[in-house]
Amino acid sequence: MKLSVILLLVCSSSLLGAAEPAERMIRFQDVTASAGLGEPLASLLGHGAAWGDVDQDGDPDLYAAGFADRPSPEYAPLTEPPSNILLLNRGDGTFAPVADSAAASYARTSGAVFADLDNDGWPELFVGNNAKGKARADRGEIQNHATTQRSQLFHNRAGTLVDASAASGACLERLLTARNIGVFDYDLDGLLDLYVVEDRFTNSPSSTLYRNLGGLRFEEATAAAGLPDDVFGLGLAVADVNGDRRPDIFVGHSNRFFLSDGDGTYSEPASLRETFTWQPLHNEDWPCGAVFGDLNRDGKLDLVLAIHGEPARNRVYLNRGTDRGGVPRFEDVTGAAGLPDQWPRKCPHVEIQDFDNDGWPDLYFSAGWHDANGTITPLIYRSLGGEAGGIPRFAAPKAPEESTTVYFPAGPSADYDNDGRVDLFLVNWFAGNHSRLLRNTSQSGGWLTVRICSAGKENHEGIGSKVTLRSGDALLGYREITTGYGYASGQIPLAHFGLGDAAAVDVEIRTPGGHVERRRGVAKNQTLTIDIP
Repeated sequence: MKLSVILLLVCSSSLLGAAEPAERMIRFQDVTASAGLGEPLASLLGHGAAWGDVDQDGDPDLYAAGFADRPSPEYAPLTEPPSNILLLNRGDGTFAPVADSAAASYARTSGAVFADLDNDGWPELFVGNNAKGKARADRGEIQNHATTQRSQLFHNRAGTLVDASAASGACLERLLTARNIGVFDYDLDGLLDLYVVEDRFTNSPSSTLYRNLGGLRFEEATAAAGLPDDVFGLGLAVADVNGDRRPDIFVGHSNRFFLSDGDGTYSEPASLRETFTWQPLHNEDWPCGAVFGDLNRDGKLDLVLAIHGEPARNRVYLNRGTDRGGVPRFEDVTGAAGLPDQWPRKCPHVEIQDFDNDGWPDLYFSAGWHDANGTITPLIYRSLGGEAGGIPRFAAPKAPEESTTVYFPAGPSADYDNDGRVDLFLVNWFAGNHSRLLRNTSQSGGWLTVRICSAGKENHEGIGSKVTLRSGDALLGYREITTGYGYASGQIPLAHFGLGDAAAVDVEIRTPGGHVERRRGVAKNQTLTIDIP
């Protein structure tokens, strides 16, 4: 398959929104080759990736995964498909492939995530594989294996990944077309549970909730939690939207919104089903990536959807508070926020991150431009700031001249070089192109990254914790620590904030278990680790 492109000779305001002045643009440098990733990733036809500190040295490591079932010529210059690959961050800006990792498997991997599932301080790796019932007769041995490989769970034993799939109970034979993986503690027992989203392209698709029993053992809990057994989807967003300390779930494509009832069960309010009903333009116009985040600094979590369709009708929904029954109300403010009604390429993945550290979150979609020099300009709508609580406003990036629009199935963010600026890894899907590590070189304000480490009754990484930043009475930022949001992507579970001109801030953390920690006068430009007893 050749790289599919659309030539952009003229970029109208109706297509892109308001153009961003050159001096305010968010900028990246392609460091794929200098980081040592060029050769390891040259032939990967990727579809999923995850950041995670596998060896616990403080530097984010990378797992890149693809589909290994396609005809061998598509993997040129290799003569056969490459395996999924674990790449350890050396801490000097370069990565080293781990050739003998158990996670270097052959599959149709459509998503991955690192998370500490046994609370021992070492993150496990869950790999969501999009398997088929049987192999094809016209492909090679590797392709045949990859076609039928079910999802996998790898136990992290002091930096070494060991396959624990069979005994875990979370990698069922009947689960075929896995896509996104949600990681959260739905029953507040201190153990992270899994919600594996299955797409509709199989007989009787059924996304599954797995309750963590401890010791890397899981049991199905979908029915017990009140979740339907007919949910299909692509991307996933999880956060406590209704304020009961328990995670709520949004599944992209079917656009199902499951609200926690506060007792470990879920319901699906009719008003939310109506709000997010999607009227498709054609057979591949699918809501895909999804992410919760506070776009306008009002302390409420908004929702952004990325669309797997051409054109992509990406959408921004502002959280307008809850009704008397505690059900959140969302308003589509896409146009008012400055985003175009349509983008010409698919936009599978989406994140809310402050890339220029000015204190206002930006919107990133896994699409962009590919110019004549091979440079990729990601599709990031820079926040223009504004009044707290108002409709957020965004400016489009400037399109390079003589460029083509492109997209990437996955593209998780991470500050891989620990310089306080959020970087991107873009996962390539097309023969003739390659995956890219983009280092953020934007003109930057101050920043603060908050990391939680729990040694008590809560999950070790603090997933589900709410982090609030204030300067006096002013709210400067609000995030919930999570991973696995967007589409086919895994992120480091932490909260990154741009501080703009603020030299110090007050920080408040509220964990899912109800523990509250406060720090006053925290200086900018550091990673703040909060130890929860």
